[in-house]
Amino acid sequence: MADADIARTGLAQAVARSPEAAARLRGMALADPAFREVCEEYALARESLARFEARSDAAERPEVCDFRSVIAELECEIDRMLKEAGPQD
Repeated sequence: MADADIARTGLAQAVARSPEAAARLRGMALADPAFREVCEEYALARESLARFEARSDAAERPEVCDFRSVIAELECEIDRMLKEAGPQD
């Protein structure tokens, strides 16, 4: 998966979390390389979490908790960036 595809996946996941801000999130993704990077990290973290949760030993895997924590941090970062971007005109 190319980086652009990963960023689009992360953006889609962010939009799914905050559909009311979809237009603003898409605009941020077009204009802000830092936001695109956060979207990439978000998609990769969610993909990794899904892989670990699918394992038969998921309950014993420390990575599950680690990735959940990373995802929560990235969601806070996305929310912060959205708030700092201000209202859409």
